[in-house]
Formats: sequence, structure tokens, C-alpha cells
Amino acid sequence: MLAVPPPANEFAPFWKRILPRSSRAPGRLYAHIRFPPLGRDPDRPAVSSRSAQSHIRGYVAVIARRQIWPRQIPPSMEQPMPGDTLQEFLAIYTQQLKPLLRERALAGWQVATTGETAAAEHMAEVTKALMTLHADPERFAQLAAWVHEPPPADPWLARQLETTHLAFARYQMDEATIEQLASLAKEVHQAFVNFRGTFQGRPVSNNEIETILRTAPGSEVLQAAWEASKQIGGVVVETVLTLVHRRNEAARRLGYPNYYQMSLALDEIDPARLFGMLDELDALTREPFRRAKARLERVLAQHYTLPVAALRPWHYHDPFFQRPPQVGPGLERLDQFFADVDQLELAKRTYGGMGMEVEDILSASDLYAREGKDQHAFCTMIDRDTLDVRVLCNLQPDLRWTETLLHELGHAVYDRYLPPALPFLLREPAHTASTEAIAMLFGRLPLNPTWQREILGLPAGVVAELTPALQAQERLGMLIFIRWGLVMLHFERAMYTDPEQDLNTLWWDLVERYQFLTRPEGRHAPDWAAKIHLALYPVYYQNYLLGELMASQLQHTIEQRFGRLVNEPRAGRFLVANYFAQGATADWDRTIERATGERLQPRYFVEQFVA
Repeated sequence: MLAVPPPANEFAPFWKRILPRSSRAPGRLYAHIRFPPLGRDPDRPAVSSRSAQSHIRGYVAVIARRQIWPRQIPPSMEQPMPGDTLQEFLAIYTQQLKPLLRERALAGWQVATTGETAAAEHMAEVTKALMTLHADPERFAQLAAWVHEPPPADPWLARQLETTHLAFARYQMDEATIEQLASLAKEVHQAFVNFRGTFQGRPVSNNEIETILRTAPGSEVLQAAWEASKQIGGVVVETVLTLVHRRNEAARRLGYPNYYQMSLALDEIDPARLFGMLDELDALTREPFRRAKARLERVLAQHYTLPVAALRPWHYHDPFFQRPPQVGPGLERLDQFFADVDQLELAKRTYGGMGMEVEDILSASDLYAREGKDQHAFCTMIDRDTLDVRVLCNLQPDLRWTETLLHELGHAVYDRYLPPALPFLLREPAHTASTEAIAMLFGRLPLNPTWQREILGLPAGVVAELTPALQAQERLGMLIFIRWGLVMLHFERAMYTDPEQDLNTLWWDLVERYQFLTRPEGRHAPDWAAKIHLALYPVYYQNYLLGELMASQLQHTIEQRFGRLVNEPRAGRFLVANYFAQGATADWDRTIERATGERLQPRYFVEQFVA
């Protein structure tokens, strides 16, 4: 529960708006989404309902024998499907879904923390079982029929129908496709967990590569480290391209032009609105970014004793130039402030100051680097009922990993403070972008002067001296990230539109267009495939950009109401009661509107970081 309970009735108006028996009539389902015509491609072998149920029953029996979860096959596995009423359908579906979601999360955690082949194979099996559950054409047909009827009067029931139909629509594919997608994803996942680039004849971790890029003095060493960061791309590229083709084939069978378009539709994102926002951000950030990058490059050129024209991608301190280099007056000292502090205590103080407890989350987490462990960072909800939430990091005593820890814990507190009264199917964040917004909001704090004084404990005089540089660094970081995000989104859309084109050249065309970097002479390698999101988390990156916009809108609302976020319990209560508590009862745009009074508006981000 909240460490600081909210005053009585402080948030009552919100609850009155979302109670399931509210008199507010929901709008017709899917008014904002245009689905392709219903029906199945006659040339596509469907997954039969009997086959789907047989596969899931068999899988449940196997893992019950292994005692991975309770030795009991849910009664729903033996019942004919679908249910006679929507409520019965959802009850049976939930009963089947719960153990599979938990088992997939546990399997994913085992893969990420050990890199074991057996764990990866187990994860592929449970992923296949989940896909098969949602591939059942009879159940999908029943959902489609309900969707085209007048919506239920109960808005929570109506929303569960929406989200369940979207979940089933994504996996209407044959058994062979399910098998292949699960197997290919397992192969790529294992590669990213276990691969280490080779630098100067020895294997190096991602953390080591990034340290070299930040600290090495000479271009030759920097280039070798940067190239080591891209070696994973050559390992996985063929498998990733096969995944792209198989995903596209599945999407076309459902009537979509490609997997990218299908994914946006099923994630309730209007492509025209999304790319309209991207065009607006491109236009608004282009010249500010050009000027900021020119200032940065003068500092980098002086640092490396090079002319600006000689700078190449390995001179920017990050493998993809998605974060700002820490160069310039005062900025080189930033990592020193984190060298001797307990990052876990910083995290506890950060969230505790807003009335949110994270100690048990940290206790269940895996936070430090070791051989065989995933080198990235993520948060996972293992079990919605028991609130088993964990974070994986590879902490180093520096600014970047402190930001990452606070970011991942932002996801964690969102999961942790979802109301248990919500139906299981709505007891999750409203959208991936919605939880990214909270992660982004908290991940920004280490550059916040108030946080540096009150949480990090820097003397007020030091913070005052650093503040102008920190504000400029934060602004530069946001400009860099937006321009990098434009590369990712335009590349991924183009890749799924035409995966046969020269993607290696396209990648550098977009890097030059949006990041203004000079491509390395003569390089023609699958550098794009080294980005784990393109390989393993398809059509995901737009959630980061939308999340940044949402974070600024939430921050604006919090500052208008309470003055600040750091050490402000009212801000924590506001987020829990007005944002987290909605769960998935509405789409991402309606969720941000309920919390802030407006649908998503880019102007708050622009005012904060661009204007």
C-alpha cells in the first residue's frame, strides 16, 4: 500500500469516472480502429479449436509434471470453448491465461539471468502455448461477433472485450507459423544474451564497450570498440530478416499490408497521427538539434584533437548516439558523484519521498553484471496476483546506470500499485507507452537540481554551480533521443514495408538525415540489426517517444498542482490514484486525458526541452 495514504475524497472524482457501474455510457467499440474485413484466407491452414486446446492441455500437463506451477490442470482446459456468454468466455480465458503469463515471465527471467539453453527452449515452448491459446479461430470468431454487437453497458466489461479481441487478432495464424516464430525468437534472444563482442582479441561486455567509448583517448581504439558493439548484428541479421518475412506473411493473411501496420492498429495507435507527431517533432527539433550538435562537436573535436569534419560515430560516447556525451564544464565530474554512493539507497529515497515503497522489488531483482547474464535492463511483472515485480540491471556506479535503475523502477511501481480490485485482464498498464511515460519521468531525475540536493546529497553550492550545465545537458539529451527515435521509427516502418531493399544503406541514410552523423567510409554492414529492439521487440520504439511526450505532460500537471515531483508525497498519490489506478480500463490517450485533463499534446515536451 502507499506509505502515505491519500486524504479522504482527494481523488474521489476520478473513481466516480471509472467505476464499472458508472452511468457514463461507453462509446461504440473500435470507433478509432479500421480492421480489415473479417474472414479467413482460404489458402491459410487455420489452427483448429480442437488442435489449440489439445496443444495447451498437453503443455499444461507437461509443466504440471515438472511442478513449475501447481500440479493442477485448470478446469477450463477440459471445457468446450468458447463460453456461452461474454462473462463466461472471459472467466475461462483468464483462468487459462494466468498460469501461462506467469510461466512465460519466469522462463524469460531464467533466460535473462542465466543464458541457459534449456531455459530458452522452455521459454519458446510457453511462448508457443500462449500464441496457440490466442490463435483459436472459433474463439476469435465469437469475440468478433460480440465486438460487432452493441457494447456491454458495463464499461469494464466492454474494455475487456476490446483488449481480448485485440490480443486474439494478433495471433490468428497457423501452427507452423507459430512454431517458426517462437523458434526464431528463441534463437535471437539467446544470441543477445550470450554474445560478447571482440575487442583487441578478447571478448568484451556492453558495459566495457561503453566505458571505452567514453574514456579512450584515440580514434583507433574508439573505432575498434564501436565496431565490436555492432558485431552482434552480423550474427543475428539473417534470423531477424526471416522473422520480418514471417511476421509480414502472417499480417497479410489477416488483411494488413504488413506487420508494422498491423501492430500499430492492434496497439490502438493511429499511424497517421503517430507519423504526424513525428513530422512535427522533426520540424521543431531539426534546427535546435543542429545548433546543439555543432556546439557539442566543437567540444569533442577539441577533446580528441581533431577537426570537426573528422568526427565519426565512434567519437560520440555511445554506440548509437542515443545519449549525450558527458563533456564540457562540470559534466566530466558527474560520474564522480555516483562513484561512492549506494544506488539502491538513492532509489529507495527517490521513491520513498513520493510515498512509494520499492525495497521488496529491489530484493527480488537481479541488479549487477556477471557472465552469462543479459546485458540490457528491463522490468518484468511475474505475477499480477502476488505482485511479484522484478528489475534486471547491470549496475555500474555512474550517472547512466542510476538513470536506468530509476527508469526501470518507474515501470515497477506502476505494476505494483495497480488496484487489486481491477479485473485481471485490466490489471496492467494502459499501454506500453503509458508505462514508458512513468519510467521516463523518473529516469530524468538524476539531472534534476532538487533531486541532486535532497536525494544525492550534493552541497547546494555545487548544485548551483552545475545547474546551467545540467539543464543544457538534459535539453541536449532529449534532442539527441528524439532525433535517434526518428531514425528507429522510420527505419522499422521501411523495413517491414520492403524487407528486400538494401537495409544496410537505408540505415545510414536515415542516420545522416536525422542524426547528422557522417557514415564511416566504405562501411556496409547490418549495423541496424545490433539494436535489440529491431531484432526482438518489433514495433516497440514508438512507445519511447510517446512516453517522453506523456512524461512531460504528466510533469507539467504535477508541477502545476504540487510544485514539484521530488520528495512530494502528493505527487506520488496523484500518480497512483489518477494514473496507475486506471489500469487498462481505457486506451493510452484516454488514460492521459483522465489524469491531466487533455489528450496527448506534444507542446509540453516542446516547451520543456525545445522552445
